[in-house]
Amino acid sequence: MIDLLLTIISSSTIAVILKINSNRNGNSLLLLSGNYFSASIIAIILFFGDHNSTISLDLVPLGIFLAVLFVGSIYAFSKSVSFSGAALSTVSSRLSVFVPIILSMIIYQEFPNVFQASGLVLTLVTIVLFYFSISYNSTKSEEKRKFFYLVSILIGIGIADFFMKVFQENWSTTDKPWFLFWIFFFSFLITTSLVIKQKTPFNSRTLLLGIVMGVPNIFSSYFLIEALKSFSAVFVYPFVNMSIIILTAIIVKLVWNESWNTFSKFALLAGLFSIVLLSL
Repeated sequence: MIDLLLTIISSSTIAVILKINSNRNGNSLLLLSGNYFSASIIAIILFFGDHNSTISLDLVPLGIFLAVLFVGSIYAFSKSVSFSGAALSTVSSRLSVFVPIILSMIIYQEFPNVFQASGLVLTLVTIVLFYFSISYNSTKSEEKRKFFYLVSILIGIGIADFFMKVFQENWSTTDKPWFLFWIFFFSFLITTSLVIKQKTPFNSRTLLLGIVMGVPNIFSSYFLIEALKSFSAVFVYPFVNMSIIILTAIIVKLVWNESWNTFSKFALLAGLFSIVLLSL
Protein backbone atom coordinates (compact mmCIF):
# COMPACT_ATOMS: atom_id res chain seq x y z
CA MET A 1 0.00 0.00 0.00
CA ILE A 2 2.95 2.32 0.64
CA ASP A 3 3.81 2.24 -3.09
CA LEU A 4 0.31 3.51 -3.91
CA LEU A 5 0.61 6.36 -1.43
CA LEU A 6 4.05 7.39 -2.69
CA THR A 7 2.80 7.34 -6.29
CA ILE A 8 -0.06 9.66 -5.31
CA ILE A 9 2.21 12.06 -3.41
CA SER A 10 4.80 12.16 -6.20
CA SER A 11 2.27 12.82 -8.96
CA SER A 12 0.46 15.49 -6.94
CA THR A 13 3.78 17.23 -6.29
CA ILE A 14 4.37 17.49 -10.05
CA ALA A 15 1.05 19.33 -10.50
CA VAL A 16 1.88 21.71 -7.64
CA ILE A 17 5.30 22.53 -9.13
CA LEU A 18 3.70 23.19 -12.53
CA LYS A 19 1.33 25.59 -10.76
CA ILE A 20 4.28 27.38 -9.15
CA ASN A 21 6.02 27.68 -12.53
CA SER A 22 2.83 29.01 -14.12
CA ASN A 23 2.52 31.70 -11.45
CA ARG A 24 6.12 32.72 -12.08
CA ASN A 25 5.57 32.75 -15.87
CA GLY A 26 8.46 30.34 -16.21
CA ASN A 27 9.29 28.79 -19.58
CA SER A 28 7.78 25.28 -19.77
CA LEU A 29 10.52 23.79 -21.95
CA LEU A 30 13.32 25.03 -19.71
CA LEU A 31 11.45 23.63 -16.70
CA LEU A 32 11.07 20.25 -18.40
CA SER A 33 14.71 20.17 -19.49
CA GLY A 34 15.85 20.59 -15.88
CA ASN A 35 13.23 18.08 -14.76
CA TYR A 36 14.43 15.35 -17.11
CA PHE A 37 18.08 16.08 -16.36
CA SER A 38 17.69 15.37 -12.64
CA ALA A 39 15.37 12.41 -13.32
CA SER A 40 18.05 10.86 -15.57
CA ILE A 41 20.70 11.32 -12.88
CA ILE A 42 18.46 9.67 -10.27
CA ALA A 43 17.79 6.76 -12.65
CA ILE A 44 21.55 6.22 -13.03
CA ILE A 45 21.97 6.30 -9.24
CA LEU A 46 19.16 3.75 -8.86
CA PHE A 47 20.80 1.56 -11.49
CA PHE A 48 24.26 1.48 -9.88
CA GLY A 49 22.78 1.39 -6.38
CA ASP A 50 20.94 -1.85 -7.10
CA HIS A 51 23.43 -4.70 -7.60
CA ASN A 52 20.67 -6.81 -9.14
CA SER A 53 19.99 -4.26 -11.89
CA THR A 54 20.44 -5.48 -15.45
CA ILE A 55 20.80 -3.84 -18.86
CA SER A 56 18.27 -4.69 -21.56
CA LEU A 57 18.99 -3.02 -24.90
CA ASP A 58 15.58 -3.96 -26.30
CA LEU A 59 14.15 -1.35 -23.90
CA VAL A 60 15.77 1.49 -25.88
CA PRO A 61 13.03 1.73 -28.58
CA LEU A 62 10.36 1.63 -25.85
CA GLY A 63 12.25 4.32 -23.94
CA ILE A 64 12.32 6.60 -27.00
CA PHE A 65 8.61 6.05 -27.65
CA LEU A 66 7.66 6.82 -24.06
CA ALA A 67 10.00 9.83 -23.97
CA VAL A 68 8.01 11.42 -26.80
CA LEU A 69 4.76 10.69 -24.94
CA PHE A 70 6.13 12.02 -21.64
CA VAL A 71 7.41 15.27 -23.13
CA GLY A 72 4.28 15.93 -25.17
CA SER A 73 1.82 15.16 -22.37
CA ILE A 74 3.63 17.04 -19.60
CA TYR A 75 4.13 20.06 -21.89
CA ALA A 76 0.39 20.03 -22.57
CA PHE A 77 -0.14 19.69 -18.81
CA SER A 78 1.97 22.78 -18.11
CA LYS A 79 0.02 24.80 -20.69
CA SER A 80 -3.31 23.56 -19.33
CA VAL A 81 -2.33 24.62 -15.80
CA SER A 82 -1.93 28.17 -17.13
CA PHE A 83 -5.29 28.17 -18.91
CA SER A 84 -7.50 26.02 -16.66
CA GLY A 85 -5.78 25.90 -13.27
CA ALA A 86 -3.92 23.08 -11.54
CA ALA A 87 -6.96 21.32 -10.06
CA LEU A 88 -8.91 20.99 -13.31
CA SER A 89 -5.79 20.16 -15.32
CA THR A 90 -5.04 17.34 -12.90
CA VAL A 91 -8.55 15.98 -13.33
CA SER A 92 -8.14 16.02 -17.09
CA SER A 93 -4.81 14.23 -16.85
CA ARG A 94 -6.43 11.58 -14.64
CA LEU A 95 -9.23 11.01 -17.16
CA SER A 96 -6.52 9.01 -18.90
CA VAL A 97 -7.27 6.25 -16.35
CA PHE A 98 -9.71 4.73 -18.83
CA VAL A 99 -6.97 4.05 -21.39
CA PRO A 100 -4.85 1.65 -19.27
CA ILE A 101 -7.92 0.10 -17.62
CA ILE A 102 -9.63 -0.74 -20.89
CA LEU A 103 -6.38 -1.98 -22.46
CA SER A 104 -5.62 -4.10 -19.36
CA MET A 105 -9.09 -5.65 -19.55
CA ILE A 106 -8.65 -6.45 -23.25
CA ILE A 107 -5.03 -7.60 -23.24
CA TYR A 108 -4.46 -8.96 -19.72
CA GLN A 109 -8.01 -10.07 -18.89
CA GLU A 110 -8.11 -8.10 -15.63
CA PHE A 111 -11.70 -7.27 -14.71
CA PRO A 112 -13.11 -5.22 -11.81
CA ASN A 113 -15.50 -6.58 -9.18
CA VAL A 114 -18.96 -5.07 -8.70
CA PHE A 115 -17.80 -2.38 -6.27
CA GLN A 116 -14.82 -1.40 -8.43
CA ALA A 117 -17.03 -1.29 -11.52
CA SER A 118 -19.36 1.08 -9.65
CA GLY A 119 -16.33 3.13 -8.69
CA LEU A 120 -15.30 3.35 -12.35
CA VAL A 121 -18.76 4.60 -13.31
CA LEU A 122 -18.60 7.19 -10.53
CA THR A 123 -15.14 8.17 -11.75
CA LEU A 124 -16.64 8.93 -15.16
CA VAL A 125 -19.37 11.00 -13.49
CA THR A 126 -16.69 12.91 -11.58
CA ILE A 127 -14.78 13.71 -14.74
CA VAL A 128 -17.92 14.82 -16.60
CA LEU A 129 -18.70 17.21 -13.74
CA PHE A 130 -15.21 18.65 -13.93
CA TYR A 131 -15.55 19.22 -17.66
CA PHE A 132 -18.76 21.15 -17.01
CA SER A 133 -16.82 23.26 -14.53
CA ILE A 134 -14.19 23.98 -17.19
CA SER A 135 -16.77 25.35 -19.63
CA TYR A 136 -18.43 27.41 -16.87
CA ASN A 137 -18.01 31.13 -17.68
CA SER A 138 -15.60 30.38 -20.57
CA THR A 139 -15.81 31.74 -24.10
CA LYS A 140 -15.90 29.43 -27.13
CA SER A 141 -12.31 30.27 -28.09
CA GLU A 142 -11.13 29.60 -24.54
CA GLU A 143 -12.96 26.26 -24.48
CA LYS A 144 -11.28 25.13 -27.72
CA ARG A 145 -7.82 25.96 -26.41
CA LYS A 146 -8.50 24.27 -23.08
CA PHE A 147 -9.91 21.11 -24.65
CA PHE A 148 -7.00 20.83 -27.11
CA TYR A 149 -4.54 20.55 -24.24
CA LEU A 150 -6.91 18.39 -22.19
CA VAL A 151 -7.25 15.81 -24.98
CA SER A 152 -3.46 15.81 -25.52
CA ILE A 153 -2.94 15.12 -21.80
CA LEU A 154 -5.55 12.36 -21.79
CA ILE A 155 -4.08 10.41 -24.71
CA GLY A 156 -0.42 10.89 -23.83
CA ILE A 157 -0.60 10.03 -20.13
CA GLY A 158 -3.09 7.20 -20.70
CA ILE A 159 -0.85 5.37 -23.17
CA ALA A 160 2.28 6.07 -21.11
CA ASP A 161 0.63 4.64 -17.97
CA PHE A 162 -0.42 1.51 -19.81
CA PHE A 163 3.14 0.87 -20.95
CA MET A 164 4.19 0.82 -17.30
CA LYS A 165 1.89 -2.20 -17.07
CA VAL A 166 3.40 -3.64 -20.26
CA PHE A 167 6.88 -3.30 -18.76
CA GLN A 168 5.79 -4.87 -15.48
CA GLU A 169 4.30 -7.85 -17.34
CA ASN A 170 7.11 -8.46 -19.85
CA TRP A 171 10.38 -7.47 -18.22
CA SER A 172 12.12 -8.26 -14.98
CA THR A 173 12.02 -5.72 -12.15
CA THR A 174 15.83 -5.74 -12.31
CA ASP A 175 15.46 -3.83 -15.61
CA LYS A 176 13.41 -1.04 -13.99
CA PRO A 177 16.21 1.48 -13.27
CA TRP A 178 17.57 1.03 -16.82
CA PHE A 179 14.08 1.35 -18.27
CA LEU A 180 13.42 4.60 -16.39
CA PHE A 181 16.83 5.96 -17.37
CA TRP A 182 16.11 5.61 -21.08
CA ILE A 183 12.72 7.30 -20.75
CA PHE A 184 14.04 10.33 -18.90
CA PHE A 185 17.37 10.54 -20.75
CA PHE A 186 15.68 10.69 -24.16
CA SER A 187 13.12 13.13 -22.73
CA PHE A 188 16.04 15.32 -21.62
CA LEU A 189 17.57 15.21 -25.11
CA ILE A 190 14.23 16.17 -26.71
CA THR A 191 13.47 19.10 -24.39
CA THR A 192 17.06 20.40 -24.40
CA SER A 193 17.13 20.30 -28.22
CA LEU A 194 13.91 22.35 -28.29
CA VAL A 195 15.32 24.84 -25.77
CA ILE A 196 18.40 25.35 -27.96
CA LYS A 197 16.42 25.48 -31.22
CA GLN A 198 13.99 28.07 -29.86
CA LYS A 199 16.80 30.05 -28.21
CA THR A 200 14.95 30.01 -24.92
CA PRO A 201 16.28 32.66 -22.48
CA PHE A 202 18.08 31.09 -19.52
CA ASN A 203 16.42 31.49 -16.14
CA SER A 204 18.13 29.88 -13.16
CA ARG A 205 14.97 29.82 -11.00
CA THR A 206 12.97 27.97 -13.67
CA LEU A 207 15.80 25.52 -14.28
CA LEU A 208 16.24 24.86 -10.57
CA LEU A 209 12.50 24.32 -10.13
CA GLY A 210 12.64 21.83 -13.00
CA ILE A 211 15.52 19.98 -11.37
CA VAL A 212 13.45 19.70 -8.18
CA MET A 213 10.45 18.45 -10.18
CA GLY A 214 12.55 15.63 -11.62
CA VAL A 215 12.60 13.89 -8.23
CA PRO A 216 8.82 13.27 -7.87
CA ASN A 217 8.57 12.75 -11.64
CA ILE A 218 10.80 9.68 -11.76
CA PHE A 219 9.50 8.27 -8.48
CA SER A 220 5.88 8.56 -9.63
CA SER A 221 6.75 6.03 -12.36
CA TYR A 222 9.00 3.99 -10.08
CA PHE A 223 6.36 3.48 -7.39
CA LEU A 224 3.58 2.96 -9.95
CA ILE A 225 5.45 -0.05 -11.35
CA GLU A 226 5.91 -1.36 -7.80
CA ALA A 227 2.20 -0.93 -7.03
CA LEU A 228 1.25 -2.87 -10.18
CA LYS A 229 3.22 -5.83 -8.82
CA SER A 230 0.93 -6.05 -5.79
CA PHE A 231 -2.47 -4.97 -7.12
CA SER A 232 -4.43 -5.35 -10.36
CA ALA A 233 -4.40 -2.53 -12.90
CA VAL A 234 -8.19 -2.07 -12.67
CA PHE A 235 -7.69 -1.12 -9.00
CA VAL A 236 -4.38 0.77 -9.14
CA TYR A 237 -5.10 3.20 -11.98
CA PRO A 238 -8.49 4.55 -10.84
CA PHE A 239 -7.53 4.62 -7.14
CA VAL A 240 -4.27 6.48 -7.80
CA ASN A 241 -5.81 8.88 -10.30
CA MET A 242 -8.82 9.87 -8.21
CA SER A 243 -6.63 10.27 -5.12
CA ILE A 244 -4.32 12.61 -7.05
CA ILE A 245 -7.32 14.66 -8.15
CA ILE A 246 -8.54 15.12 -4.58
CA LEU A 247 -5.11 15.83 -3.07
CA THR A 248 -4.11 18.32 -5.77
CA ALA A 249 -7.46 20.12 -5.57
CA ILE A 250 -7.14 20.50 -1.81
CA ILE A 251 -3.54 21.78 -2.01
CA VAL A 252 -4.21 24.43 -4.67
CA LYS A 253 -7.36 25.51 -2.83
CA LEU A 254 -5.50 25.99 0.45
CA VAL A 255 -2.37 27.59 -1.04
CA TRP A 256 -3.65 29.56 -4.04
CA ASN A 257 -7.38 29.64 -3.30
CA GLU A 258 -8.29 28.43 -6.79
CA SER A 259 -12.00 29.04 -7.26
CA TRP A 260 -14.38 26.07 -7.34
CA ASN A 261 -17.78 26.43 -8.94
CA THR A 262 -20.76 24.19 -8.10
CA PHE A 263 -19.72 21.52 -10.63
CA SER A 264 -16.23 21.34 -9.12
CA LYS A 265 -17.55 20.83 -5.60
CA PHE A 266 -19.90 18.02 -6.66
CA ALA A 267 -17.06 16.44 -8.62
CA LEU A 268 -14.80 16.35 -5.57
CA LEU A 269 -17.51 14.68 -3.50
CA ALA A 270 -18.16 12.11 -6.23
CA GLY A 271 -14.43 11.49 -6.44
CA LEU A 272 -14.21 10.71 -2.74
CA PHE A 273 -16.99 8.14 -3.00
CA SER A 274 -15.41 6.57 -6.08
CA ILE A 275 -12.12 6.07 -4.18
CA VAL A 276 -14.01 4.25 -1.43
CA LEU A 277 -15.71 1.94 -3.94
CA LEU A 278 -12.47 1.28 -5.84
CA SER A 279 -10.81 0.20 -2.60
CA LEU A 280 -13.39 -2.54 -1.88
